[in-house]
Amino acid sequence: MSAVSLALVACLGWGIADFLGGFKSRALPVITVLLVSTSCGLAAMAAIALNRGVVLQFGAHLGYAAAGGIAGLVGLICLYRGMAIGAMSIVAPISALGVLLPVTFGLVAGDLPSPWQTLGMVAALAGAVLVSREKRTLEPSPKKIADGVLLAAGAALAIGIFYVVMDRASDIDPLGASLVMRLTQFALLIPLVLVSRPCLRVGPGHWPFLIGMGVLDALAGLAYAIATAQGMLSLVAVLGSLYPAVTVLLAILVLRERPQRIQFAGVALALAGVALITL
Repeated sequence: MSAVSLALVACLGWGIADFLGGFKSRALPVITVLLVSTSCGLAAMAAIALNRGVVLQFGAHLGYAAAGGIAGLVGLICLYRGMAIGAMSIVAPISALGVLLPVTFGLVAGDLPSPWQTLGMVAALAGAVLVSREKRTLEPSPKKIADGVLLAAGAALAIGIFYVVMDRASDIDPLGASLVMRLTQFALLIPLVLVSRPCLRVGPGHWPFLIGMGVLDALAGLAYAIATAQGMLSLVAVLGSLYPAVTVLLAILVLRERPQRIQFAGVALALAGVALITL
């Protein structure tokens, strides 16, 4: 598969996984959701690595992979907590603005997208900004920031760092880097569980969603790692960061959230940006 196709696979997987994560974080502690889903994702990655006979090649790239695990976990904690207390259709798109970091990094490092791809990147980023617009009301309110927005901003920074370091980690061995990244996240969750002591009781109705979420997130991360090894970071990161369009669509269909018209326009603009990038 091409880098563009893999980035779109990552976008779809992250979008569905983040919807499930935000949805289940309204019923279960965020740490519990992450512990179960990360365990499932790690199991999936280990199974793929064993099936492919992957042998880890030790080097600096594994350090970047570990850093990616730390940044990714911080981003997910902020994102899921933000979606648990705020509207998914607002929190998810704001988190995607972290893509500005890898775009800047890629361009400085020498990425040379075509004029059409550059226009597509601008359109996609503009679409993400429009989708993040908060609904205005006529009623006076002391609140200046919508629920979950500060957490979404924290998620954006962490996810932006994740994009950059996983690009460096995937240069030699994308699968090995993805495995180390998942292993790092799982290792970090253990002390968090011991300190926060969340309720680890998960009802049978939650298991299919958490398993699916973990596997999708792991496969999306692997697709992104392979895509960055094949294509330009600036383009791959922009495509991968469009996952909020999937999350917002699911929030509309499943949770009956009602975004503004300008948010729908933002989704359309982001999709137009994807079309231009694929040119």
